[in-house]
This record gives sequence, structure tokens and C-alpha cells, in this order.
Amino acid sequence: MQTSADWYNEQQAELGERFLREVIRTLRLTETNPLHYEEKFAKKFRFAKVNDFLFLIVFKVKKDLVIINAVFHTSRNPKKFR
Repeated sequence: MQTSADWYNEQQAELGERFLREVIRTLRLTETNPLHYEEKFAKKFRFAKVNDFLFLIVFKVKKDLVIINAVFHTSRNPKKFR
């Protein structure tokens, strides 16, 4: 994530910090309400979009535990999570 934040900062001052804040905000949302996000790929993963950025947070829910599998750019192929 830091590499992406650094890239955003090179594009526009403080954009990388905004990116990190949005990622953290989305992570908190997945923690507090993980079942809000749709299951995909044979119900193995859930995907939460990071607002204003082309990133998704991929996670699983096991009992009362949220397991983050990845934070990835939407230009990447999500089928790798099948």
C-alpha cells in the first residue's frame, strides 16, 4: 500500500495520505459490517471498494474473524482469488 501511496503523492500533493485514509476507513467498515459486502467467486471472498480510488479490499469472514487477503488495484485480474 505504501508504494501506491507514494505514487499518488507524486501525482498530487497529499493524495497518497488521502488514499491511505480511505483504505483505513474501508478496512474499519469491513471489520464492523463484513456481511454487507457481497460474496463472489464461489462465496470464497468479499470485495469492498475503496472510495475515490481504483482499489478493492479482498477479504473472507470466518466466524467472528475478518481475514484481509489483499488490497489491490482494479486493473489487476480479480479471478486470481478463485
